[in-house]
Amino acid sequence: VRFASFAIRMKVLGARSRLSHSDIWVSPDYSEQVRKTRSQLIPFLYEARRQGHNAFLLYDKLVVDGVRKTLLELQTEVAEEAGLEAEVVEEILEPEMEVAEGTEVEEVVVDKLPENPDDQVEEVYVDPEFQDNEYEDE
Repeated sequence: VRFASFAIRMKVLGARSRLSHSDIWVSPDYSEQVRKTRSQLIPFLYEARRQGHNAFLLYDKLVVDGVRKTLLELQTEVAEEAGLEAEVVEEILEPEMEVAEGTEVEEVVVDKLPENPDDQVEEVYVDPEFQDNEYEDE
């Protein structure tokens, strides 16, 4: 099912508990990347709950006692506890392609970068009739 607006989607997902004693269920459909991230967050979720914290997954983040944490933040915390430097972990998790200065590859990459970072922002028009402030992020 595809919804016309995010607010309607959230209303349907919020009302799914009313179907708990029926043969019908409603669950969110996440992208493949979000599903991968959530599956990697599950061990952190179990560990937080084992330690007595209130923890749950929210989209592709773990919320522990009201504090949202990304997978990279959690992996960095674990690495720091193990005595590793955060830079080493980031290099392992997100290796950057080394490009020699003055090569064609570097010129192609630089040409693709926008001159103004604001050019990366996509403007979206929301019709005030369909805008529902109740479900906007805080």
